Amino acid sequence: MLDEVKSNSKLVIRLKDCYRAFHINNIIAEQKEMINLTIDDSSDEELKILLGDYIKVCDSLKKIHFKNDTLNTYISDFLVLTKQSYSISRNKGFNSPDFKKDFEKYKAFSDKYMNYFYSTFATHNFISINEEMYWKTIDKNNHIKSADYEKYKKLKTTNLKDALVLLEKISKHTTDFQEYYVYKIELADQYVRNAERLDENSINKAIEIYKSIIDQKKYSIYLFEAWLKWRIVSQQFVHGISKTSDIPNHTYDKVREQAALTVLDYINTHSNDEMAINEFLLLSTHDVVKRFGDYPYGNQNTVEYHETFDEEK
Repeated sequence: MLDEVKSNSKLVIRLKDCYRAFHINNIIAEQKEMINLTIDDSSDEELKILLGDYIKVCDSLKKIHFKNDTLNTYISDFLVLTKQSYSISRNKGFNSPDFKKDFEKYKAFSDKYMNYFYSTFATHNFISINEEMYWKTIDKNNHIKSADYEKYKKLKTTNLKDALVLLEKISKHTTDFQEYYVYKIELADQYVRNAERLDENSINKAIEIYKSIIDQKKYSIYLFEAWLKWRIVSQQFVHGISKTSDIPNHTYDKVREQAALTVLDYINTHSNDEMAINEFLLLSTHDVVKRFGDYPYGNQNTVEYHETFDEEK
């Protein structure tokens, strides 16, 4: 999808490499999580089928080419060694001496690759904006122009439903799309945070609003936020919070790439816009939803959900 942006710009080429490399790493990381999830409960035959499928995926990923020759070599070797690890575990078993011996070499290479990878795509290699300037620029108050917004803020403390009707009207009378996105994200946020007080369709409304922002295909410094909240709310309320819940990262990443394409297309003609470059990097580098991590009681989306929405309403 990113190849829809035709450019010889070194920046655009580097950003495409960045996005695709993170995408491959995420796919392999998700495969390993699924292996860990199923290894104790699946039959040997089921596990062999799963590993066979993952070997085919590795083969398909090897077709992705990178302009950075060093990166291309690293990822090619990484996929070959991942495939080899899967093949040994499939034929000899995870407890076999052959697998353990191979895994030590695989881990050593993976560590070397990841050191190169994260140093190559560190944010400071692309932009110089500091954290203070970033938060100052992304502050939504910069874009709120409607005189009625203060009325909305007061009204939502006493009559939330009427306040949301007013906010919807405010957004419809807005001609600046950055301002429009601010109002729509606020509207969706309120549907999420107050779902129990509002109607039973509040969560679906929020999901639709976040997704509609991405579907506009217009650049905004809030596209990453819209995508992330769409994913968080979809996982939390539609797909589930358990380690064994369906986690459709493939679907989430299709929409991620759609948002990234919009940002990259903008960067192609605004190469000095560091906020846009940062927005693309946020979309590129953000983890897929993980099943395992610091939170022991379910998948890791729950952590992200509370970090995002547990604040003053």
